[in-house]
Formats: sequence, structure tokens, C-alpha cells
Amino acid sequence: MAAEPHQRLPTKLCLGFGVGTVGVSILLNTVAIYFTTFMVTVLGQSPGLAGALVMGSKIYDIGADIVIGALSDRTKSRWGRRRPFLLIGAVGAAISLLLIFMAPALQGALLIAYMAFALVFYSTAYSLFNVPYFAMPAEMTDGYQERVRLMSFRTAFVGIGQLVSIALTAWLIDLGGRGGGGYRLMAGVMAVIALSTMLITFFGTASARQVKAPEQRHRFTFHDLTTIVTNRPLILLMGAKLTQYLAFGLIGPANLLFMLNVLHLGYSGQIGLAVAQNATVFASQPLWVRIGRALGKKYAYILGVTVMACTALSWLLAEPGVAMWEVWLRGFLFGFGSGGSLLMSTSMLPDAMEYDSICTGQRREGVFSSFYAIVEKCGFAISVGTLGFTLAAAGYVPTTEGNLVQQSASTIRALYLCIGVIPACIFMAGVVLILFYNLDQATLQRASAEKAALRK
Repeated sequence: MAAEPHQRLPTKLCLGFGVGTVGVSILLNTVAIYFTTFMVTVLGQSPGLAGALVMGSKIYDIGADIVIGALSDRTKSRWGRRRPFLLIGAVGAAISLLLIFMAPALQGALLIAYMAFALVFYSTAYSLFNVPYFAMPAEMTDGYQERVRLMSFRTAFVGIGQLVSIALTAWLIDLGGRGGGGYRLMAGVMAVIALSTMLITFFGTASARQVKAPEQRHRFTFHDLTTIVTNRPLILLMGAKLTQYLAFGLIGPANLLFMLNVLHLGYSGQIGLAVAQNATVFASQPLWVRIGRALGKKYAYILGVTVMACTALSWLLAEPGVAMWEVWLRGFLFGFGSGGSLLMSTSMLPDAMEYDSICTGQRREGVFSSFYAIVEKCGFAISVGTLGFTLAAAGYVPTTEGNLVQQSASTIRALYLCIGVIPACIFMAGVVLILFYNLDQATLQRASAEKAALRK
């Protein structure tokens, strides 16, 4: 569908694109947050084993993401380059949730093999949808500020998706008895919601502007890799995003275990925190669009990350008997910070893609999106593994069918570190990296003009 470079995208198209993030959030958060808890409180397995399984599946993902990204760049179909992958990924994603949380009654090596297969299936389905999905914004519009507007719809739906994948999931698990039955109920409902929202995006982006695949197939080579690695804005952005996902991946599962074992608020505490946090992510998007225009994407990102770091540190002051309003306040603050940092960082990625296209003359959005996905998954894998190994070293006692026991003082200290000190330090490392990021609208315009002058 032809469009002027800076034409305002129809709201219907923005909504159709953004709603798919609900399904992506369900896939990402449900597994990232609940897999470790499912393994240690329902299946009676070690947190170290849970972390090792997740890390192993993410190593596989590194290759899968690159292959899927390159394939989506070269695909020719009546649905365009990206959308066929959305359809396949949506169906596979729903099945993967059922495979993980409706695990059959297995023990020992058979259980480990089954869970490894389920995680690989899940990772493949997630990549099939998310890698092409993230490549689409760079094709949908060339407008620097219009990308912020488009991604604000996505980030708003991140809030809804996280609300569903953290609060509704916790309520369903609690409703189902907190054991295997609760997790099976949760997985069935989440599979339906994820499939529905992803299919809406498949059909809702039919009118989006598309870039045709090149007539001659270009094989990804070492030279291509070097041109990507020398894209300084991209590398700095990826480094900052890695720190962000490292912190998110640690806070997500640690939050639930912290609520269960330290504050003794149970799944209701998780629900309250998630509602406050993600309602704020959703509601704050119009304000963050304005902040981004006033401060620029870079400094708006720094503001959001700093708010998250301070909020993470505030958990060091929380003790058993904490009032729910204090939990809600932390949720509001963290939601505000994450809403801004997610919006700004995701709107910076299409800028880096455009910069690459200007410098190289190639359209490699799928490959760029695959690198972004690798960073995301590596961040979550490392953090989930770190949490699992840290808790195992601290002496965390696993249980079955949702039962809880009094954990040791060393385990409690480890949970405080994983929810507060470590994430705050990681967040601030990301701030240092993004300070060196210098790709703005003027830089893009200057690079484009210089390239045009060379062609003359």
C-alpha cells in the first residue's frame, strides 16, 4: 500500500499492529515468570535445573532467530515478506504454552527431555512471530516521530499484555488451586488469548505498506555481519537493551518468589503489583510521546530507566506486613519508567534500521530484528539462569503442588539481591551505554543527504 514517507498512519492500522504485542507479552512473561516457579513449586525440581533448561533453549534461539530474520527478508508471497510468519508463529505459540504448563506426569530424565523439547518448540514459535513482527515498523513508515506514535500503540498493548500475563495468570493459578490444575487452567486461557490477538495482527496489518523482497537472493555473509557490527548506534542500542532485558528477566520471576517467600502476600500480591504497574504502562503512553518530543528519545529513555532503578532499590525497604498501597506505589513508579524506556528503545530500532539502509543500500530489517530478538532472549536466559543458580546456591527448598516452606535466611537475602540491588546496577549500566548513542533525526537527514550527493 503506497504511502508518503511521513504520512500519518491510520489509527486502525496502528491498533491492528499493536494488539499482537498482547500475545507476544503473554508468551514472553508467562514462561519467563512462571516456568521457574512451576518447576520448583509444582514439579519439585531444582531452580538450577529450571535455569539450565531455559538457558539451553535460548542458545538454540540464537541460530533460529538469525535464520528466521533472513528468511523473512527474502520471502515473496501475496501476504508480503513478514505476515506469513505471523500466521505460523501464532498457531505454534498457542500450542507451546499447552506443552509447557500441561506437562505429563514424568520423572527424571524423561521429564528433562520433555521440558527441553517444549522449550525449543516454544522458542521457535515465539521467533516465527516476533522477529518478523519487529521488522515491520521500519517498513510501515519512514517518519522519525511517526515511529514513536506507532510504537506507542505497541507499548500500550505491552501494558495490557503484561497485565494479562502477570495478573490474570496469577488469578487463574490461584483459582485452580495453585498446583498443577491451576497451571493447566492458566495455560489454556493464555493460549486462547495469545492466538486471538496474534491473528488480529495478521489480519489487521494487511493494508500496511510493504517493501518487496529483492529479486536476487542475497545470502547473509561475514561481510554483512561486519557492516552490522560497525553500525555504532545499533550496537549501543543493543547493549542498552541487553541490560534492560537482563534486569526485566531477573525481576519478573524474582517478584513472584519474593511475594510468596518474603512478603507472604502470595499470588494476590503479584496481582496487585501487576495491575498497578501495567495499567500505568498503558496510561502513560500519551505523556511519554510528549516527553520524547521534548527531550528526545535518548534522554527520555534515560529518564525511564532511572525511575525503574530507583524503584527496584526501594524493595530493600519492604518487609513482611508491608501495606498494599506501598506495593501499588512501586507498581505505579516502575510501570511509568518501563513505559517510557520500552517506547523509546523500540522506536530507536527502526531508526537504526534506516541508518543501515542509507549506509549500505540494503533492506535488512528481518536480520536486524533477529539480532534484537537474540539480545532479548539472551537477556532473559542469562537472568533466569542467574536467578536459578543463585537460589540453588543459597539453599532454596523446592516443593510440589504449590506448597510453601519457610526458606533460609540466605535464600531471603538472595531474593532481596535479585529483586533490588542487582537489577538497579544493571539498569544504570544501560544508562551509561545509551549516553554514547547519537542517532537523531538530524543525523539521519544528514546521512541521507550525503548519500544522495555521492550518487550524483
